[in-house]
Amino acid sequence: MKTASIAYRVADFMRRYPPFQYLIEDELLKLVGGGRVIFHEADELVFEQGRKRSKYVYVIQQGTVRLLDVKPEGETLHDVRSEGDLLGVGRYLGIDEHIYTARTETDVILYALPADLFWTLIKRHPRASRFLAAYFSSAIMPSGLETEDARSDELRLGRRPVDWMTRRVQSLRDPAIFAPDSPLRDVAARLAGSAGADAAAVTGGNGVLGLITRRMLSDRVASGELSLDAPARLLMQPVHTVAVPGQEAGAYLTQMLQCQTDHLLLTANGKLDGPLTGILSRLDLTRTEGAAPLAIVEDMGRASCISELAQLRAQGTAVIAAGLSGAESLRWLTSIASAFDAAVLRRVVDLVEGALEQEGLENPNLDHCWVFFGCAGRNELLTLHDLDHGLIYDDPAPDQRRAARSYFLELGRRVSAGIAACGFVTTAKAIMAGHPSACRAVGEWEHAFGSWIRDPIDTCVYRATSFFDLRPVYGDCRLVDRLERHIQSEEDRNPGFVPLLVSDSMANLPPLTFFRGLVIDDEGGYIETLDLQRATLQPVVDIARALALDCGSHRSAGTLQRLRALAPEDDDAELLIDETVAAFANALYHRARTGLTTGTEGSRVDPSKLTRLEQNLLKSGFRTVLRLMEYMGRRYGIESKW
Repeated sequence: MKTASIAYRVADFMRRYPPFQYLIEDELLKLVGGGRVIFHEADELVFEQGRKRSKYVYVIQQGTVRLLDVKPEGETLHDVRSEGDLLGVGRYLGIDEHIYTARTETDVILYALPADLFWTLIKRHPRASRFLAAYFSSAIMPSGLETEDARSDELRLGRRPVDWMTRRVQSLRDPAIFAPDSPLRDVAARLAGSAGADAAAVTGGNGVLGLITRRMLSDRVASGELSLDAPARLLMQPVHTVAVPGQEAGAYLTQMLQCQTDHLLLTANGKLDGPLTGILSRLDLTRTEGAAPLAIVEDMGRASCISELAQLRAQGTAVIAAGLSGAESLRWLTSIASAFDAAVLRRVVDLVEGALEQEGLENPNLDHCWVFFGCAGRNELLTLHDLDHGLIYDDPAPDQRRAARSYFLELGRRVSAGIAACGFVTTAKAIMAGHPSACRAVGEWEHAFGSWIRDPIDTCVYRATSFFDLRPVYGDCRLVDRLERHIQSEEDRNPGFVPLLVSDSMANLPPLTFFRGLVIDDEGGYIETLDLQRATLQPVVDIARALALDCGSHRSAGTLQRLRALAPEDDDAELLIDETVAAFANALYHRARTGLTTGTEGSRVDPSKLTRLEQNLLKSGFRTVLRLMEYMGRRYGIESKW
């Protein structure tokens, strides 16, 4: 730089943009002092693909630069960058040559900064490191960037993050253990004399058998139903799942919500036959701030009317919003939101069934199971939009079919209405048990899935893919087991089904980039709104579903779990899966944040309201989705559509 005044003007410009806004003034002036100003007219090269890098990184002060992938068959637009954007940072991945050509679209002024000093200064500041890392993928970034504690304040929606969920639960009291034939008198005396203990375990030769709580003693012994001399086995609640000690609080909370219990028995090996090491209660989680979701779910189960249930679901939404601090918080919040939704469905069903009984509507007394589909079935619904639900009931006798169908459709219609009254917004694309397409006997469901799999084109399976994301919520899960066995057998007999799903998943390409508050689509056009569902979420959901069906591991799994369950064939595929997981979680976070702050479904985002960091992270996800499509095309021999 020629003069001090120029250096100060350049520094004033740069501190308006990340990552420079995170540097202290002396560092910024030192960086500017080692650089220079470069001017380019329109349609000039800044650098060329394959050429060795200079000693500078560049900041665009004015104008527009296009990054192009140049191949013998022509040029492909990779990105468009403007004021405040960086150029030439690929060097920090150890790549000595430029991987793209940078060509000016307008007259451009660049600030060329010494690359080594830039790198040294950026590494000193976690927030600056996080921003620079966003120029790369989540799974590939230069070594030395400290981003773990660099979460940007702009990314927080909630008033209280869910950091407590990552704390490991330690130092539980020694458990109270009794044999099946121990008299309840001894159990009561031990619990009465143990400060803070409110549960005891019953163990036998085969390991953990059951659990006895103070409340159970109060309800059945104090009331006179059982005597104090009765054996513990008559009172104990059988235990079917246990956990290992020393896990994060969020893991225990998720398991408690799924099992609808206030206690977890911990064994050394995480199995029923393992040595008992402790009993974790809801009170223990209270010490790590984790009891609120459990209390809400418990209160939902006792709600006396729909209006009371609606108020509790609103409290649940507040819990989700308070914890939505970034993509990493979805690790816990998706399971918590799913537990809230399941509790709402269960209680609405109980209330409606009670009302139908009072009205004298004849119940066919057939086993049935309520299920979630689509986003709710995958544990990915964080807003109150389109809680896709349906009903599977056992096959009635031929002379009972009409009556059974009439009863379950009426039940489904009222349950769907009750869910809507709890605050859930239903759109035209929603799946509801009150519609015949989502309320069927198990044999009818088998026929429907068989038709979709055997004849996917004529049956328009692309409209029905959400049905393949079914998860049992309430009732006889054996019906879902039977249906899923049928789905898997049909898929095995029709090997062309999965490749067709893969092909359909690549119908819509993600956009290229952002430019001055607009979205540039795959054809170079400008769009004012980013559709996260179309750009990132839907293609990844569809691809993960197809891969899970192909591997026979689709049951009750979310997209992230489906991706993580895959066995990539090489390191490149494994890295791509890691990047896809990060891109999907980031897009899901933005959809949840937008939906919770605007009261919408959340998929449509105004890019002008995103920070540069957020834009860069989403833009990295677009490229990851495109590479995932290319990978799937090679894997299944499908010709790309671009």
